[in-house]
Amino acid sequence: MRKAIGNLLSLGMLRRPASVLVLILIDAGSLCAGLFLASDSLHLAPVLLSVLIPIFSCCGMYGRAARRRSPGALGGAPLLWGVLVVAGARFYPESGLSGEAAAAVVILFALFCIPLRLSYERGLDMIYRRGIGLIPTLIVGDENGRERLRRLLDFAPGAYTPVGEAGLTPQGRVDIDELRRALEESGAKLVLLAGAERLPDDNLLDTLRSVRLRGVQMRVVPGALGLMRLRPLVSQSMGVPVFDVRYPQLDNFQRTLKRTLDLTLSATGLIVLLPLFALIALAIKLDSPGPVLFRQERVGADEKIFTCYMFRSMYEGAEEQQEELEEANEADGILFKIRDDPRVTRVGRFLRRWSIDELPQLWNVLKGEMSLVGPRPLPLRDHGRTREAHKKRLAVMPGMTGYWQINGRESLSFEEMVRLDLHYIENWSLSFDIKIIILTIGAVLRRKGAY
Repeated sequence: MRKAIGNLLSLGMLRRPASVLVLILIDAGSLCAGLFLASDSLHLAPVLLSVLIPIFSCCGMYGRAARRRSPGALGGAPLLWGVLVVAGARFYPESGLSGEAAAAVVILFALFCIPLRLSYERGLDMIYRRGIGLIPTLIVGDENGRERLRRLLDFAPGAYTPVGEAGLTPQGRVDIDELRRALEESGAKLVLLAGAERLPDDNLLDTLRSVRLRGVQMRVVPGALGLMRLRPLVSQSMGVPVFDVRYPQLDNFQRTLKRTLDLTLSATGLIVLLPLFALIALAIKLDSPGPVLFRQERVGADEKIFTCYMFRSMYEGAEEQQEELEEANEADGILFKIRDDPRVTRVGRFLRRWSIDELPQLWNVLKGEMSLVGPRPLPLRDHGRTREAHKKRLAVMPGMTGYWQINGRESLSFEEMVRLDLHYIENWSLSFDIKIIILTIGAVLRRKGAY
C-alpha cells in the first residue's frame, strides 16, 4: 500500500487530478449533508455545486497546498459562496429554498467541509513525513553549500527532490535574477537556502520576497556558527536542522483579510457588472473594429510579468504607433501619457473618462495577480526605464487603485507616484485600503485627473 501511494504521488500528472477529485468529493459530500439536514432540497445539490466549484477554483481551493491551506481561502471561499446562495434564495423564492434554510445549509456546509479539508491536509502531511511522495525543491547557496545539501537530500529519498539550483554572485549575494528564473522553470514548492547568515540583510530580504510572492516556502539550512547562535527547528523528514522563514509584516492576519476582501469584492463585482460589461462590449464593437478586451503585459510583484486586462479604448494596432508619438509625450519620460491621444476611440474616451476601461482588472484581482489597492502595475516599456530604487514599490501586489489615485492621479509625476506607493507600503492597514477604495469612488465620480 505504501509503495502504491508513493508511486501515485510521484506522478505529478496524477497527483494533482487525484487531489482535486478528493477535494471536490469532500465539498460535494459536505453540501449534500448540509442540504439533507437543513432542508428537503437535496435536488438543488447539482445547481449549488455548479456554483461552488468555479468559486472555489478561483479562490485556489483546488490549487497547490500553500494556496488552499491559506486561512483567507478557507474562510473567504465558503463565505463568498454562502453570500451568493443566500442572495439567490432571497431573489428566487421559486427555487424552494428559503433564505433561512439557505443560511443553515451554508453554515452546516462549512462545519462539515472545513474540518474534512483540514483532516485531508493533515493526512497528506503524515504521508510526506513518512517519506512518501516528493516535494520539488530548489537548492540555493554557494557551491560548497549546494554540494552539502545535495548530499543531505540523498539521505532523505522520498521526502524532497532537487529540481534546480541557484548560485551566488562573486560578491557573495544570491543572484536574484537567476533565482527567479529557476523558480519559474523548475516549479519548485520549497527553497532550501544554505548559509543565509553570511548574506547581506538586504539581499536576504530580496530573496525571501521573491520566494514569498510566488507562494513558495523557504527554509534555511544554517552553518555551524548559525547552529551555535540559534535554536533550530529540526525537520523530521530531512534529519537536518532547518529554520522556517517568514517575511516580516506580510504574513499577518490583516493580510489574510485583505485577500478575502479582494476575493469577495472582485467576484461580486464581476457578477453584478456582467450586464454592464455586455453593453460596453457591444459599444466597443460598434464603434471600431478589433477585440473587446485589450491585453497588455505588465510588471507585478517582484517583477513578475502578468497579462493585464482592460476594455479596449484605442484603435487596433495603437501600441505599434506609440514610438511615433514619443515626442508628444506629456508625462515625465518614464510614463507615457497624452491628454488628446489620437489613438483613443470615441467610446474609449468615455470609458477612460469614467475609469470604466479598467474594470476587467477585477479578473486579475480574482486570479491573485493584482489587488484592489496597491501600486500601479507598469507596462514593460515604462518599467524598463525605472531605476533600482523605484523597484521597492514592487514589494506588494499591484492594485486597480492606490494612494496615487486619490492624490492627483494622472497629474502626478512618476517620482511623486513612487513616493506615494512607498508611503502606502510602509503604512499599510486594512482600514487604509477601505479608505482608499471609498475615496477612489469619489475621485472617479468627479472624473479627477482622468483622460
